[in-house]
Amino acid sequence: MKVKLLIILILGFGFFVSSCKNETTFQGNHDPEVIKTYKNQSTAVSRMDSLASVNFITRQKLTEVYELSSLYSSNPNDSLLREILYPQMQSYFLKNDSVEIRTILSELDSLRVHFVEIGNLRLNKKDSLRPDSVKLVDYSVRYFSQDKKLIDSLQKTAQYILKKEPKKFKHEFIFYFNDLSTPQVENDTISSGVTQ
Repeated sequence: MKVKLLIILILGFGFFVSSCKNETTFQGNHDPEVIKTYKNQSTAVSRMDSLASVNFITRQKLTEVYELSSLYSSNPNDSLLREILYPQMQSYFLKNDSVEIRTILSELDSLRVHFVEIGNLRLNKKDSLRPDSVKLVDYSVRYFSQDKKLIDSLQKTAQYILKKEPKKFKHEFIFYFNDLSTPQVENDTISSGVTQ
């Protein structure tokens, strides 16, 4: 009876370890040749379900920015590749914000990130879908090492703007990020101690 229970526990533990292993390894696609072609181009937004369209585009653009950044960061000795990728990363920011790009790159460098996954997108439903208004999206980013093992998973908030593309009879936007940062803690104050 004890041997049977021990075997069941060992099999159960083995199943648990194998199921957890899949969650902590990178399962996505990462083709450097495809990533090198990413450009921040105008995107059509369907009028019928524009919130779903914006959600899809937001995930796509976040993935592109992080994949370009991880490819840039993981190839420090390839100056030609880095020279190509940097302007492409800048195109995702309204003012070609090099400070924001350096922040992302230093985070990726310090963790030695090679692969990235974006998930858990939550758009603020109160945000207007009008062009040129600042919008917020909460998301999670998972960082993976060169051997595809999970390094860290962070919750972040991004500010972005949809700029209407001036094309007649088309509902197209260019997507720009203002800020990709960790969300601020709401009650970030330290209560003062009792004074006597």
